[in-house]
Amino acid sequence: MTEQTVKLRVAIVGGGTVGLSLALYLNQLDTCDLSVYEGAKAFTTIGAGIEISHNAMKVYQEMGFSDTVYELAAAASGDASNVWFDVRFGDGRNGAKPICTPRVPVGNTKLHRADALDLLVSRLPKEKVFLGKHLETYERNSGGAVTLTFTDGSTAEADVLVGADGIKSRIRRVMYGEDAKNVDPRWSGCIAYRGLLPMEMVVSYQGEHSAHRPNLWMGNARHIVQYPVSRGQSVNLAVFVTDFDHGRYPEWKGTDWIEQSMLRSLDKPLKWAVFELPPLPSYVSGNVALIGDAAHAALPHQGNGASQGIEDAHVLASLLSHPRCTKSAVPLALKAYDAVRRPRSQRLQQSSFEAGRLFECVSDAGENEQKIAAEFDTMMDWVWSIDINAQRDRALRLFEESLSNLTEYVMTE
Repeated sequence: MTEQTVKLRVAIVGGGTVGLSLALYLNQLDTCDLSVYEGAKAFTTIGAGIEISHNAMKVYQEMGFSDTVYELAAAASGDASNVWFDVRFGDGRNGAKPICTPRVPVGNTKLHRADALDLLVSRLPKEKVFLGKHLETYERNSGGAVTLTFTDGSTAEADVLVGADGIKSRIRRVMYGEDAKNVDPRWSGCIAYRGLLPMEMVVSYQGEHSAHRPNLWMGNARHIVQYPVSRGQSVNLAVFVTDFDHGRYPEWKGTDWIEQSMLRSLDKPLKWAVFELPPLPSYVSGNVALIGDAAHAALPHQGNGASQGIEDAHVLASLLSHPRCTKSAVPLALKAYDAVRRPRSQRLQQSSFEAGRLFECVSDAGENEQKIAAEFDTMMDWVWSIDINAQRDRALRLFEESLSNLTEYVMTE
């Protein structure tokens, strides 16, 4: 057998939305021998809600199940409209009349996180998934492959290793070695409180119309995001409180924050410090790649973290399924992935930080309603308007050009 006739062995570490999206697309393309390693003993989710944004829905459309996602989102919220948010001030000024109502190009895509995960799991062959596998380390062996070592003492071998293991990625730490501390997660200055409230309780606070719509409530150094889930029976609530006084990555001191608003109605609000990654100098090393939050964890303010990871999956799966992506060519394919996906995903990291400043009235728009509305009118355009196939094709061209350049170099030696 030649390299061209042997399927690449692809190991994906991490079974969240992004890792499973990559696995499912690779499985559909059917050019690689696929294995997914997930640390949990069963697929589980953190948090109630997730937004599969318009840019990622283009990927899911190509994969053939975007209509199912739209149906799940409509069922989860009880609303199939394309309202992104009604944007309001949280102090009740103007009778809580919306400042503006930005809209998604097509349909509502906010749904329960478990529904999104179940959809992906149901389409992936069970024999390709290995649960209860916590990666300890990896190393490149003499044959050019990667040997994965798990905490239970077992090992596996792959031609390509993909880290979809989240913001605390073990693969990222091994990849960067002595420099790992420079790419560790950093506190953003933001504390988040999350939970679910019964719809009837929110109706009593806000009235029928507002309670059943996605809302973004703006305030000074704090904001609230809410939207219906569970077929409109509950409201997913997220309250963000941010310290903008000590720079982009303030020192973490475990400060106590005052709980406000509807949080008082939550029995046990989930509270955590929101971390993000600094911009990484590379998402790849040899035949190892990072995707999703392992590569570019961002603040959640534009609702596009998972969606950027789904874009990663689309580009990477297309490259690994290229007929000329043999074992020896994998590093070139991964460099093309990095060249295309890193600038866009890191732009999202910065723009999500700026969105938080807008939401919490500390941007240049301040509390000026006209300026706020103008910002909301355009802030998602560059994110949602992406041509995913043009992005994929650009990566494929870069890969093909690098192969041609390599061939020319070898021929002149």
